[in-house]
Amino acid sequence: MQKIAQVISDIFNPLVIASMTFFLLVTASSELNWLLKILAYVITLLFSSLIVFGYVFYLKYLGVVKSTELVQREERIIPLTVALLSYALGYVLLTMLKMPLMLRGLMLCYAANTLMILIITRRWKISLHTTGIAGPIVALTYQFGLVMIPFYSLIPLVGLSRIVSQRQQVPQVVAGGLLGLVMTALQLHFFLGR
Repeated sequence: MQKIAQVISDIFNPLVIASMTFFLLVTASSELNWLLKILAYVITLLFSSLIVFGYVFYLKYLGVVKSTELVQREERIIPLTVALLSYALGYVLLTMLKMPLMLRGLMLCYAANTLMILIITRRWKISLHTTGIAGPIVALTYQFGLVMIPFYSLIPLVGLSRIVSQRQQVPQVVAGGLLGLVMTALQLHFFLGR
């Protein structure tokens, strides 16, 4: 059971989900031609996933962190700070290039949600996985509508995988999911004006 839970955790890694979510949003954008779609995806992939992913692997290589999963709460502070800066820079670049509001809005959500997680992580370990699945599903719901409703079942599935793999406890998983849902919904509501 633990192996299955670990596979689910790996598949739904927040950085993988970010890259997939931006891919779906970029390809669905009617505002961009194919060349701008490539540019938009390269930017969103770089700033939402690759920079953070590369930095965590670099820390692992140096021996600063024991695992790329950042199991220890204390190990998360520096990578979360780098993630926050990466998301903020991604947002600025997307804004400068006048990319679609949804792409800018989600990148801004990633920055704001990461700031909240960083603040919380100084005292308590909150689930990055459930935040990382809940927020993107909200964004995809804004883009694609009610067809996304069945995908909300992924939030408890990912949460359960974190509990079964003994990476987190129920309150941490629930708090992460709620943070992702509520913060992303509120931010996108105001950012997109709907």
